Amino acid sequence: MTLKIVGIILILLIVIIYIAMYIIRRNHYKSIDELDSKKSIVMDYFPADKIQSINDKSMAGQSRETAEELKKQWDQIETKQFPTIESLLFEAEQATDRYRFKKARYHEEQAESKISEIKNDLNNLNTALDELMQREEANLKKIESIKKRYHMIRKDLLAKSFSFGKAVDALEDKLGTMETDFSTFSHLTAAGDHEEANLLLKQLEKTIASMEKYMTDIPKILKKMDNEILEQIEELESGYRSLLEEGYRFPDDSIKEEIAQAYVKLESVNSFLGSLEVEKAEEMIKELEDKIEQVYDNLEVEIRAKTEVKELVIQIRKIFHYLKEQNRKLFIEIDRLSQSYLLYRDEMNEATQTQEIIAEQEKQYMKINEELAEENIPFSEASQLLNAIFDHLQEMNEKTNITSQHLSDYRKSEIEIKQDLEEMEIAMREMKRYVESRHLPGLPSEYLEFFFYTTDHIEQLSQSLAKPKLDMTEVFTLHELCEEDVEQLAHDTDELVDQAMLSELVSQRLYRYKSEHSEVIETIKYSRSLFSEDFDYQTSLQMVRDKLESIEPGAFEEVQKQYRKEKNFS
Repeated sequence: MTLKIVGIILILLIVIIYIAMYIIRRNHYKSIDELDSKKSIVMDYFPADKIQSINDKSMAGQSRETAEELKKQWDQIETKQFPTIESLLFEAEQATDRYRFKKARYHEEQAESKISEIKNDLNNLNTALDELMQREEANLKKIESIKKRYHMIRKDLLAKSFSFGKAVDALEDKLGTMETDFSTFSHLTAAGDHEEANLLLKQLEKTIASMEKYMTDIPKILKKMDNEILEQIEELESGYRSLLEEGYRFPDDSIKEEIAQAYVKLESVNSFLGSLEVEKAEEMIKELEDKIEQVYDNLEVEIRAKTEVKELVIQIRKIFHYLKEQNRKLFIEIDRLSQSYLLYRDEMNEATQTQEIIAEQEKQYMKINEELAEENIPFSEASQLLNAIFDHLQEMNEKTNITSQHLSDYRKSEIEIKQDLEEMEIAMREMKRYVESRHLPGLPSEYLEFFFYTTDHIEQLSQSLAKPKLDMTEVFTLHELCEEDVEQLAHDTDELVDQAMLSELVSQRLYRYKSEHSEVIETIKYSRSLFSEDFDYQTSLQMVRDKLESIEPGAFEEVQKQYRKEKNFS
C-alpha cells in the first residue's frame, strides 16, 4: 500500500515538473517572438530612402563631411549592431530548447537592451538626416529673419544717430561686418555647404542680438550721463564754488580734484561706449555715482559743521565765564578754610591747575575764533577742536565741583566728629556707672589700664578739636582710634560684669550640693577669694562652673539662660 502511494506521488511530481517545464519554455518562446517582432518594428526606422536622397544631393564642405559621417553611422547599425540582435535571439532560442532557462533569460535581456539602443540610434540618425536635408530651407528662413532685424537696426541708427554718441562709428562697423557675413552666407549656400552656412548663421544671431542690446543700452547710458550725472557734477562744482565764496574752507583740495576727475571719468565712459565696451561704461558710471555721493557728503559735513560751530562758540564762551567765576569763588573758599584747617587734599594746587588749564583752553578757543574770522579753517576741523575744548571744560567743571565738595566736607566732618566725641564721653560715663551699680569689690588692672588708655585718647581728640587751626588728618586718625577703643571697652565691660554676676549665681547653685559633696565648700571658698581679693572674675567663674557641671551637667547653661533673660528684661 505504501509503495503504491509513493509511486503515485512520484508520477504526480513528474507530471508537475513536466507541466512546469513546458510553461517556462512556452513563456521563453513567447518572449523571443515578442523581441523578434520589436526587431521587425525597428526595421521600419531604417532610413534607406533618406540615405539615398543625400547621395543624390549636391553637397560641399562641412555639409558633405556631415553626410559622410551619418552614412558611416548607418553602416555601423546595419552591418554590426543589427546582426547582433539576430545572434542573441538565436542563442536564446537554442538555450530554451536545451532547458537552459537562465542563459536564455540573459540573451533575451541583452537582445532587448540592444533593440532599445538601436532604436535610439536610428531616431537620432533620422533626426540628423532630416536636419541635414532641410538645412538649406531652415538656413534661408533664419537669414531672412536676421536681415529684417538688421534693417531695423540700420534704420534706427540712421534716424537717431545723435542718441548713440561716439558709439555710432563702432555700430556702423558692426553692421558692415554683418553685410560681409551675409555675402559669405550666400556663397556657402550656393556651393551646397549648408553646415558651414549654419555655423555662420549662429554667429550672425549672436551679433544681431548684441547689436539690439547696444541699441537699447547705449542711449539709456548717454541719457543718464547727460540728464543726471553731468548735471550733478555741474551742481557740485557750482555748490563748491558758492561755499568757497561764503567763507567755507575744506581740509584739502580733494573736492576740487575729485570734481575734475569726475569730468575725466565722463570722457572715459564716452570712450568705452565708442568701443562698445558697455559693461565697462556701466562700471565707470557706478564709480562716478559713488564718488558724487561722497563729495555731496563731504560738502554736507562742512555745512552741518558750520551750524554746530556757531552753537559751540556761544556755549563755550558762556562756560568760560561760568568756570572762571566758580574758580574765583573756590579760591576765596580755600583761603577762608585754610585759616581754620590744615588742608590735606592739596586743594590749592588742584584749583591752580584747573585755573591754568582753563586759561590754556581759552587761548586755543580765541585762536580758533581768529581762524574762523579770517576764514582760514574748515568748519569740520573747527568743530572737532571746539568739541575737544568743550570736553576739557566739562572735565574741569567736574574737578571744580569735587574740590568744592571736599572743602565743604571739612566743616561737615568737624561737626560729625564733635558729635561722636560727645557720644563717646557719654558712653564712657555710662560704662563707669554701670560697673559701679554692680558693687563689685574691685576691677582687674588690665581693664582699668584700658579704660584710662581710652580716656586719654578721647582727651587727645578733644584737645585736637579745640585747636584754632584743625589738622584734620590728625583728627581723623584719633577719631578712628577712639571709636575702636570705646567699642572694645564696651565689650570688655559687658563681659566683665557678666563674669562677676554669673560667678555669684553659679556659686549659689553649687552651694546646694555642699552636703553630698564635701569638696564643694572648698571650691566656693577659693572662688570667692579670687573674686574678692584678686578681682579675677573670669577664673572665679571657671572654677565654680567646672565643679557644678561635674555634679549637675547642663546646670550652668540653665543659670546663664536665666541670667540673660533677667538682664535683657532690666
